[in-house]
Amino acid sequence: MTLRRRASALATSAALAASLAAVPTLGTPAWAGAAWEPSPLRVAHGDIVDARDRTVLLRGANVNQLVDYAVNDPALPTVVPLTRDDFAQMATLGFTVVRLNVSWSALEPRPDAFATGYVAKIRKAVRDAADHGMYTVLDMHQDAWGKAVGTPPDATCPPFMQRARGWDGAPAWATLTGGVTTCTLGGIREVSPAVALAFQNFYDDKDGVQSHLVRTWARLASALAREPGVAGYDLLNEPNPGLRPPGTAAAQLGRFYGRAIAAIRAAEDAAGAPRRLMIVEPSALWSAFGIDALPPREALRDDRLVFSPHLYNESITLENSGALISIERGFALARAAADHYGAALWSGEWGWFGDPGTDGPKVVRYAAAEDAHRAGGAWWVWRQACGDPHSIGDGGTTTAGGLNRLRCPDGTPLGRPAAFTGPLSRPFPRAAPGRLTALSSSSSPRRLSLTGTTGPSGNCRLDIWIPGETRPDLTTSGMTSMRTVKVPGGWRVTACATDTYHFQAH
Repeated sequence: MTLRRRASALATSAALAASLAAVPTLGTPAWAGAAWEPSPLRVAHGDIVDARDRTVLLRGANVNQLVDYAVNDPALPTVVPLTRDDFAQMATLGFTVVRLNVSWSALEPRPDAFATGYVAKIRKAVRDAADHGMYTVLDMHQDAWGKAVGTPPDATCPPFMQRARGWDGAPAWATLTGGVTTCTLGGIREVSPAVALAFQNFYDDKDGVQSHLVRTWARLASALAREPGVAGYDLLNEPNPGLRPPGTAAAQLGRFYGRAIAAIRAAEDAAGAPRRLMIVEPSALWSAFGIDALPPREALRDDRLVFSPHLYNESITLENSGALISIERGFALARAAADHYGAALWSGEWGWFGDPGTDGPKVVRYAAAEDAHRAGGAWWVWRQACGDPHSIGDGGTTTAGGLNRLRCPDGTPLGRPAAFTGPLSRPFPRAAPGRLTALSSSSSPRRLSLTGTTGPSGNCRLDIWIPGETRPDLTTSGMTSMRTVKVPGGWRVTACATDTYHFQAH
């Protein structure tokens, strides 16, 4: 989740309704007629690749519908129920991944407990996503530490501070704040003594708090070891730096990542399961400023490492004009950091939350930069309920954000802004043999151009998504056995690519 919301940026319901595309209900998977099987993923030449040595672009959305949010308004639901139709709808946009946000507080509601009922919900979501041609990234989600750092009703804030909403993440028993104030400076949820101290105690492993989360990660990886749709593990969402200066804060974050990686790898090996991607984030400061100190490289030694900053440049970064770090510069910095680790780059969150007419051109620029770096990412967020802490914090706005917008407080669906869904559903290669060397695309007009070189493995299957009802016009070289199949929302094109290959679609 993002660090803050700008309530003034949200369009009114009336203005928004005019820009929204209708959202049908679907039962048929969008990949029907085009074979797809999930494959263990790894990292090679700075890219995410599958067992067939194909570059895989993981593009999709965050799903927060299993998050254990604090209830800040008992009259409003905190999440929209997650159904199989959600995944069918995502598939019509060509998505290949879901970043499924899960909550430590729901996994371990009491010390050393492991909530198998909650795990069953996670497993069902993973299987539903795979049934619709999508991988799942499991994200240990938190915002401002957890539910228990909301300011109690009877508390009074010190001068110049504001009351805090409860958020999500850690269970109450793991929230060690020493009784300091939960109030915030400037209404920014991360700038709270309670949040900072809770995180610092976590990094210091006070009372074994960090060790609990490490064990929970190992148990979750073991429980889902036989689910082929799991792409990887995002170890901690937007971690707060705690009470230490940047370099020390990054080092302590790296130590947690190292412990979690070792525990998960041990659980996978014990289960005889394939190893999944290990997805690590910089601290929440990257989301705010577009750059941050990095954990030491030696702390993150893993051959399936993915570096995953949240690229909110020109969206909700504190300086969002792009004068300091533009969308394009943000990608360059993120790629340089990934290269520093020998990791792949994947943005676990990105998005815009204001008027689609104003923000739409920025989304198009983001999509172009994503293509230029041949990267993937997950839009924040698929659905956001009226009682979600983000919605509660939007100052009484009548519209809940997310790709599928709602009118609040009644929760009436308002559809999806076409200015956002167009770039999100643009043509792209789901999987490309060997390595992609060039990629560009657009949704309006519909266009895709890519070049790649096959690897030594001999696997040649190219798999491409193209949106729209009209059959695409294709120009290719270095390809045989081409097949174009109509699926809900668009087309799937498959071919056998050899040597250096080129593909263009209109």
